[in-house]
Amino acid sequence: MKKISLLMIAIGMMLVFTACSGGDSNKKDGSGDDQTVVIGLSSDPMSFNPNASADDDGYNIFQNIYNRLYKVNNNQEVVPDLAYEHEVSEDGLELTFHLHEGVKWHDGEDFTAEDVQFTFETIIEEKGQASGSLTSVDEITAPDDNTVVFHLNKPDSSLLGNIAWYGTFIMPKHIYEGTDWTDNPANQDPVGTGPFTFVEHEKGVNVTIQKNEDYFGDVPKIDRVIYSIIPDANTAIQALSNGELDILGITAPFSEMSKLKENDQYDYGELIWPARFQIALNQEDENFSKLEVRQAVTYGIDKEKVVSTALKGNGQVSKTGMVPAYENVLNTDDVFPDRDVEKGRQLLEDAGYEADGDGVYFSTTLDVMSGEPYEDIAAVIKESLGEIGIDVSINIMEIAAWTDKVWTNKNYEFSLLGGYQGPGPAGLHGRFSSDGSMNIYNYSNEELDQNLIDAFAQVSEEDSAPYYKEAQRIIVEDIPMVPLSEWMMVDPYQDYISGHPMSDEVIDKTGFSELTYITIDK
Repeated sequence: MKKISLLMIAIGMMLVFTACSGGDSNKKDGSGDDQTVVIGLSSDPMSFNPNASADDDGYNIFQNIYNRLYKVNNNQEVVPDLAYEHEVSEDGLELTFHLHEGVKWHDGEDFTAEDVQFTFETIIEEKGQASGSLTSVDEITAPDDNTVVFHLNKPDSSLLGNIAWYGTFIMPKHIYEGTDWTDNPANQDPVGTGPFTFVEHEKGVNVTIQKNEDYFGDVPKIDRVIYSIIPDANTAIQALSNGELDILGITAPFSEMSKLKENDQYDYGELIWPARFQIALNQEDENFSKLEVRQAVTYGIDKEKVVSTALKGNGQVSKTGMVPAYENVLNTDDVFPDRDVEKGRQLLEDAGYEADGDGVYFSTTLDVMSGEPYEDIAAVIKESLGEIGIDVSINIMEIAAWTDKVWTNKNYEFSLLGGYQGPGPAGLHGRFSSDGSMNIYNYSNEELDQNLIDAFAQVSEEDSAPYYKEAQRIIVEDIPMVPLSEWMMVDPYQDYISGHPMSDEVIDKTGFSELTYITIDK
């Protein structure tokens, strides 16, 4: 989960769909008959086992080779995948999934409910990356080949969203049963049920997948996809400019996004992702343990400048306790305040601080991961808080050192975070509950904990909404963090590409990085 959280900003944000080596992407083996799309990818997948551990770059490929029971589309909606529908028992203790018939594994074997049962039992037993979100599951049964039942120990309104997210791709029982799932040969030669089949992986160069003609859903329109391994974002942008990439796929530097969007050579997918940048305030720090100080910070930060200057306009000012993507449970009444410098200074005086001759009430250190946009955001924070009398020193750290100090040991005063906030509203639990795996704030509030427990205990998201809204009110009131900007995702691609996963025509059909509907017209 640490890796997911830290890298999710790099996932995050990458609806990746990217590519290969150079030359005319419409040609394969010189024939010119097959349509190939080349997409940039920042690093090699660690393995093609999609569930054992977090692998952000692999995740973009997994979505095209494998399927899940349900998946999250780019509207942040949970939609059917291998299961065409599900039902929840009246007491909320059983989720029954009805599976598509006639689905085949890429090796020609029949897909059945036993594959689903095996997959989730293995994730739980082997402590796969999604195991922590499956604690409400007591047993999984397969009463027939096309039906799977999850038997729960308590109602869990978050379960469907978790099943549709990371580390829950259905794996072939006939290949993995009785083996070490971390060392199975299929981890390098994967067999899925998805719209594309695996062709090859040349480490450090590319990964190739091709159209699955026997796919149970909409068969892809293109013949193959080559993910070109390009670790450097600027090199990837140059490859896009040269026509070597059809889709950038890699997160562009913020300083380059406006240029890419303004370039007539490209179209681009753009959406507000359920991720955000935020300030983490250590509740055990001498200064930030004081509510008035945390309130002063909320009034002091110039969020508009964070977006316009540090993020080069690629963001949206954050005000709510939860990302706005989950609008059905979003609390828009209890929000963080607008900037008010005088109010910020007054709050520091209310907390008992006295300004020195330079107008400074106290000094503190902001620990920041190196690189864009963190260093630029830190500069805005330093300037903003300086205006209310908080003298900020910026400590720039490599990610490993930052992880050890801030994330692992929580040995910091205040810091910057960025990352995915889901899946769904249940993401609040991991970040803000007293026992949350991503609660780096040393924050604990029994009332908030109970509201999150009660939200989980509801049968539907609609029933859970009042509890999530109350939890957001408490977060805004207690201020364990200050949200700065929602994450704006931009993925440029050549103007001859249609059906990009973030495009209006398919955004409700595709998972984050699915390439099923991509077409080439040139």
